[in-house]
Amino acid sequence: MIAHPRLIATQADWQQLAERRKSDADLNLLAELLLDRARRDLKLMPLERKPEGRRLLGVSREFIRRVLLWSFAFKTTGEREFFERARSEMLAVAAFSDWNPAHYLDVAEMTTGMALAYNWLYPEMSPADRTTLRQAIVKHGIGQARRGHPTFKRTNNWGQVTIGGMVLGALAVHDDEPELAASLLKAAQKDVSVSLDVYQPDGVYPEGPGYWAYGTTYSVLLAAALRSTQGTDWGVLDSPGFKRSAEFFVHAVGPTGKSFNFADGGEGQDLGVPLFYLAKELRQPALLLAKREMIRKKQGLSERFAPLAALWWPAAEAQQALPLSFTGQGPQPVAIWRSSWTDANALYLAIKAGGANHNHGHMDGGSFVLDLDGVRWAKDLGMQAYESLESRGIDLWNMKQNSPRWKVFRLASDAHNTLSVDGKPHSATGMATLLQPAEKEAVINLAPVLDLKQATRRVRFDGDAVQMDDEVQGAPPGRALRWAMTTEADVRIEGAHANLTQQGKTLHVRFEGPGIRLEVADIAAPRNDYDSPNPNTRQLIARAPAGSDGSWQLKVRFSRE
Repeated sequence: MIAHPRLIATQADWQQLAERRKSDADLNLLAELLLDRARRDLKLMPLERKPEGRRLLGVSREFIRRVLLWSFAFKTTGEREFFERARSEMLAVAAFSDWNPAHYLDVAEMTTGMALAYNWLYPEMSPADRTTLRQAIVKHGIGQARRGHPTFKRTNNWGQVTIGGMVLGALAVHDDEPELAASLLKAAQKDVSVSLDVYQPDGVYPEGPGYWAYGTTYSVLLAAALRSTQGTDWGVLDSPGFKRSAEFFVHAVGPTGKSFNFADGGEGQDLGVPLFYLAKELRQPALLLAKREMIRKKQGLSERFAPLAALWWPAAEAQQALPLSFTGQGPQPVAIWRSSWTDANALYLAIKAGGANHNHGHMDGGSFVLDLDGVRWAKDLGMQAYESLESRGIDLWNMKQNSPRWKVFRLASDAHNTLSVDGKPHSATGMATLLQPAEKEAVINLAPVLDLKQATRRVRFDGDAVQMDDEVQGAPPGRALRWAMTTEADVRIEGAHANLTQQGKTLHVRFEGPGIRLEVADIAAPRNDYDSPNPNTRQLIARAPAGSDGSWQLKVRFSRE
């Protein structure tokens, strides 16, 4: 029998939170900021069933944010107004005609919010309200997955989210719906490993750090909920590469606080709620250094699962120094270096192999970002809002070579900090590989994405400078090869040098290679009517023709001087 509350957080957990706040100023600040937000949000009107295009996902996510926040506020203060506000929101959503099963992520997320708030607030609810909310969880949520669901077999974040959401729903109503819950749990356990294979071997999440926070949140929710109710986590936390993915996520944020946002990601740094659980599990509080700084700056508090960061906050232990580099293999291999964890002016380079042939992938094999002196100099434009493209008839999820997806500027090779041949898009199926011959060096084989006999990008991290050497063999003689770097800096070209200035800082980029011609292209305005603008952005571009034997070389050095 499931006690209430017991789903992820027990009554003892709520009681201990008050004591732990007294000994950790950052934890206490997070709790106070959450309570302040909860109080300010009391005036919000209840949510309505208003889809955006084919998705109700925005409503589902806002529902989670609200009910977790108000439930957290009630459990920590006992103030009745927070309970009443969460209750009214839950009843409003329960009265929806459905939770949009045609896009099952919407159902999974709505079920997650309802399950957690239902369990946490259960003791204070009337029998009638319990019945209404339980019936909604069954009718609109888990009843559609009683023997599993097709999304359980997805090898991407969908599998993690739908399994996590459905299991939470089943555990929340297990006492009253034992047969339904048992059937769903059996199906979910059978398929749980399918979407976890992407973490192998080294924890690099192939959909990028932004989607790491999404998929991993639901796998951690699943593990935590199973542990609190079943005494097992179905082996989720011990899946190959899963725990190490916490290191990937931490390293994927530069000294500027901006992410290495490859694939469909954004530059902004998430609070990364599953990181708190994994830091506690791994007994590595140093993983949260940047997150503590975010909390002190009052950032990341709009994250819908932020209250769980307080509940999962690790105990203070001796800090273990984090390594200054991370290299990981997998579908989207990466190499990342920094000169310091504590110096805001540190040099940071993150580069990837891989390419377009994966969920949410871009034509970004060989692309990189670079931070120095508190400035992001080489940036990735990231994703474009899906509805902005789908509403224009763009077949966004067709990943074939001639797909309209690759006509979208931000997703195609021209927008990324990599090489291209004569304006030709990267291969949609080719995936670049990465080798690390030395601790501060990586070699990326770009031949599969450029459709060339040989093409390599070698990078060396010198601590105060970065050396990047590109070499091509077998290119069509005389065809132009293009090197590009997207930046928000002002660029001044002087012969084979480019001086970049931004925020009163300067980066020098020195080029060396036969026939190289430098130029600056403004990419702020949309190329097509469906492309988003890219305000205050430009590309530093180097072009040169392949030699008569099809060879091409370019050496580039990034430094303060």
